[in-house]
Amino acid sequence: MALVTQGCKVNQYDTQVLLERFLAQGWELVRFGEPADLTVINSCTVTAGADADLRRLVARARRASAQGRVLLTGCLAEVDPAGGAALPGVDLVVGNRRKGELLALLAGAAPQAQSFPARVGDDPITRLDGRGRAILKIQDGCNLRCSFCIVPRARGASRSRGAAETLGRARLLAEHGYREVVLSGIQLGFYRDPDGAARDLAALLEQLLAGTRDLRFRLGSLLPRHLSPALRALFRAEPARLCPHFHLSLQSGDDGVLRAMKRPYRQAHYRALAETLCAELVDPCLGTDLIVGHPGEDAAAFARGLDFVASLPLAYGHVFPFSPRPGTAAAALPGGGTAAEKAARGRALRELLAEKGAAYRERQRGRRLAVITEEQGAGGVWIGTSENYQRVALRGARAAAGELLAARVTGTAGPLLSAEAVGAGAPV
Repeated sequence: MALVTQGCKVNQYDTQVLLERFLAQGWELVRFGEPADLTVINSCTVTAGADADLRRLVARARRASAQGRVLLTGCLAEVDPAGGAALPGVDLVVGNRRKGELLALLAGAAPQAQSFPARVGDDPITRLDGRGRAILKIQDGCNLRCSFCIVPRARGASRSRGAAETLGRARLLAEHGYREVVLSGIQLGFYRDPDGAARDLAALLEQLLAGTRDLRFRLGSLLPRHLSPALRALFRAEPARLCPHFHLSLQSGDDGVLRAMKRPYRQAHYRALAETLCAELVDPCLGTDLIVGHPGEDAAAFARGLDFVASLPLAYGHVFPFSPRPGTAAAALPGGGTAAEKAARGRALRELLAEKGAAYRERQRGRRLAVITEEQGAGGVWIGTSENYQRVALRGARAAAGELLAARVTGTAGPLLSAEAVGAGAPV
């Protein structure tokens, strides 16, 4: 069998759950694009680009395995099962709510799940193939109704993994050699322990820190309002074990567009939070997502948003053109600019963010960082990820993949930091 994943870390985690289930049943994994009896595609449908990529993946899977089956699961399979089934080469479509039944459905069983579960629950995973840092899904679904977003339909309402189970999963990953766990979800800040032992994300982190020793933790994407004072206090108190990296979704830097998007914050709140983080922590890495061409964004709104982004202490960002998704409030709204205008806005934002990223990397010269080794390059150089989410080319390290090493930054090399190994990583 072969598997391929589109989209977010939650999808990556879900794919690993599926893989370990298949391996436990005696299946053998082959590389995607090679002949396979079964190819599973875990889909995304956040943007039109993701839909186009999916069509190419299905075509490639069918070319590689004319007689094999192609199974489509994930978000597009949930939102538009008929459209997924209509793609040439797809044999079976299984939406997100039925992923747990996938093996039984392949065997011909009738579907059982009628709704999304009330809590996050799945089989334990012991590794993330090809990754030196583990992903642990602790939350799924979303209670917001942003005008542009199809995710609530694709993933259902917010639900969480139990705190005790989460701690057990983190310990299992540590037993299998991981030194970093990325806590992931669709909206992490909605985390609430269904068993009542952790009232919010900060309380869960407290339990994870107390219940583990050799792990550091990184948070996935957050809404600005979810980075609470209690959560920030934990990051100040545990600088070695909580990575100072915050992906705070912005989507637009203009308040009028934010209102049209139905986002639950405005410029002033976002700026205040970014400035607070930079004042409380040592040069944290702040990243974001931005959409260009949302209905309501004209040239003046974009210019205001661009100026706002320029004023922020960001280290990176992802820029997407607006994609009208059927079933969302923004799908039928006019405006947002022509395709050429959207492309020009996207280029302007990417150029600005590239400058900010280069400036952030330049500021790291001379710093001591803790790097997880992930892959070895030419000349014995290890490439890894630092606590502040920088890719680091590490010289002088006698290491294996997945080790936590201390490094002194000596310079930059394009998107990488250059560094020398100086010993063991930060104590955890």
